[in-house]
Amino acid sequence: MNRLDMPDITSDTITAMEDMSFFTHSLIFDNLLIVAQKETNCFVLKTEDGLIVMDAIWPDQRAFDAIVNAVKEVKWDPDTIQKLVLTHGHVDHTGCGRWLVEQYHVDTYLSKEDEIFWKEHPAKPDRPETWKDYEIDHFLKDGDTITLGEKTIYTYSTPGHTPGCLSYIFPVEEDGDIHMAALWGGTTPPWEKDGVNQYLKSLDYFVDAAMCKNVDVVLSNHTAIDNGLERIAYSRKRLSYMPNIYIIGSNGIQKYFQVFRTMSDEILKN
Repeated sequence: MNRLDMPDITSDTITAMEDMSFFTHSLIFDNLLIVAQKETNCFVLKTEDGLIVMDAIWPDQRAFDAIVNAVKEVKWDPDTIQKLVLTHGHVDHTGCGRWLVEQYHVDTYLSKEDEIFWKEHPAKPDRPETWKDYEIDHFLKDGDTITLGEKTIYTYSTPGHTPGCLSYIFPVEEDGDIHMAALWGGTTPPWEKDGVNQYLKSLDYFVDAAMCKNVDVVLSNHTAIDNGLERIAYSRKRLSYMPNIYIIGSNGIQKYFQVFRTMSDEILKN
């Protein structure tokens, strides 16, 4: 499966983020579930003491239902959802958190900068469903950790995509082996050149952190970036003798993040 040097992100891509007519999911590690619609996805991390949802797709009950149904399908208990950990304050990531808070009383996590950003800069100011609609319980900063059961999520401040964007590194498991996964929170660079320079600094910082943590798995919260739907389809049909397509090693990590450098360079050239 070949990854694009630079993903083709168009107005159709943006429109597809709001399309709640299609969802898919796959258990990509023994303790990690991915749930996706056409362009955006979230993750559910299983621990001994419950589940952690990372990002929340879109502010629509159909997204919430898709997450809950996926959890049930892999024989996990949605009543054990304990936490909602957000990468940043864009509505396609804060998503259906309101329903998670109302139904499961989850603890919510985001940076203070992006809590303000989410409130003051709604993605679509003329549409109330995109406004900030639930409270943040815990404000994260660089170096913080989130622990539930035996699992710890490491937090990295990676501003650029948004003022308070966060990225995470955490352990995942397959057949008794532990792998370290990196979730780059910001996905695409901003359109302003000053913002791109900050984005690139954050990218270098996070790649260095990933190397120090021996990361060999990389995750995206947008399916458009990493052939996400194809990878989910592969994982759904993967047999025991087939490789896990998410395990790419340190060289693969470097190549993966080069995608974002390429995107940034294109903006800086214009």
